[in-house]
Order: sequence, then C-alpha cells, then structure tokens
Amino acid sequence: MHIILQNTFCIRLSWRRGNDILANCESVRLFYLLIRQNVCVQSWQSSALRLKEVSAAAYDESFEQLPERNVSLSYFLQSYKYFRDVEDQLRVDLTFKRSVSDTARRWLDNQTPEKWTAVEFARVVIHVRRKDYAQLKHEVDGWPTPTTDYFRRSMSYFTDCLDRVQFVVLSDDFAWCRKHINATDIVYSSGHSPIVDMAIASLCDHAIITIGSYGWWAAWFANGVTITQKNLPRNGSWLARRLHRDDYYKPEWIGL
Repeated sequence: MHIILQNTFCIRLSWRRGNDILANCESVRLFYLLIRQNVCVQSWQSSALRLKEVSAAAYDESFEQLPERNVSLSYFLQSYKYFRDVEDQLRVDLTFKRSVSDTARRWLDNQTPEKWTAVEFARVVIHVRRKDYAQLKHEVDGWPTPTTDYFRRSMSYFTDCLDRVQFVVLSDDFAWCRKHINATDIVYSSGHSPIVDMAIASLCDHAIITIGSYGWWAAWFANGVTITQKNLPRNGSWLARRLHRDDYYKPEWIGL
C-alpha cells in the first residue's frame, strides 16, 4: 500500500491480489491514523520523503509523528496499536451492507441446531488458511501449519467452559477441515463469497484463527475471546524478525 501526503486529501492505494476484501478495513484505519495527526494528502507527483515500516507486522512508532512535508508511505499497518484509541469508532464505521449481513444472518439462522432453538448458545468461528501455506518453504520461513491438535485444544477451551457451543468453519481447504476438525455441533461455510464469510464471522461470539490477515479481521469482527497459534511465528525464523506478536495480536488474545 502506498500513499503520498501533502496539504489536502487525495490517496492512492495498491493491494495484493486476494486482499480486496480487506481494502475498506485498512483504508479506514489509515484515515484515522492521518486524522489523528492532522495530516492531509494531496499530490503524489511531486518529490516526497519516502518512509517504510520497519516490518510488515510490527508497530512503527515513527508513523505516529510524520514530518510536515510531502511523505510517501509504504506500509501494511498490521498492528492494533495504530488504532487502539479509536477502535470503538472503527466498529461503527466498518459495517457490512444490508444485503451481505442479511445473507450471513439467514445462513447462520438455518444452521441453528434444533435442540437449541429456544436456548442461548455461543458460536465460535474457526478460520483455517492452508492451501497456499501448507508447503515446506513456508514452514522454514516460520509459518507453522495449523495442526489437528491445535484445533482440538482450542475448541476444548470453549467447550470446557461453555454449556452450548457451535463451531463455524471458514476455510480455503474444506476437504482437510472436514477430515481433521470435528465436533458434535459444527458447520462449514462453503460456497459463500469472502465478504459474506467475514460477515458470518462478525455474527459469531468468539474466534479461533490461524495464518493471515483475513483471520485477524475475522477475530476482530467477532470481538470475543480469540485463540491464536502460540508457535506463530516460529522462534528464530525469518518471520519472527517481521511479525512481532506483541504488536500484531491484541493483548487479550490467547496463544495456544
């Protein structure tokens, strides 16, 4: 993502393929970062001071105090610390279109177990990203492939303390999920668009997540207890130099 700052507002954003669903989320967070500093954006044609985050998934304090001149920012802003002071307002601004939220709600309503139609129960979204990271090169880089044991322990965290729990699985690899992630009350959200899946996550109460910013946002929208992979990133790896857990994950999120 790249922008150039000047004295009035204009913005140029570029996104990696496959991250379109996150564009609005990241854009709104960017606006808050700039507004907090009374910074405006105008032309990207003139020369500018180029600033880049020290890491893609770590908090860079220098971004909180931008100089009073044209600045070109290259960044991901993948730290909750940039926006912790305005999180409540973000939750007001980042809402789904009625058609999207209605589709998500109807699907979830249809998944309600008949035995629970008249009682309260909790829904826990499970986000599983596997296909593009289930390769040895990513393991070497420091991305641990989520295992059956991780999901078993994470799901037990909820079933041990809640009487009624339904798990809702979002994934790019449902064949693996249906074989390895099982529970008495579990449903798999296949056939939906990424934005509808995100809306489904927002209607859940808690979250279990794996690799990637999509899962991060799914947990943020669910806004309950969140379980993360404690071994992400692997100690001493290339990724460990880029992803700082204390910056990337919210402090109340639990690593297992």
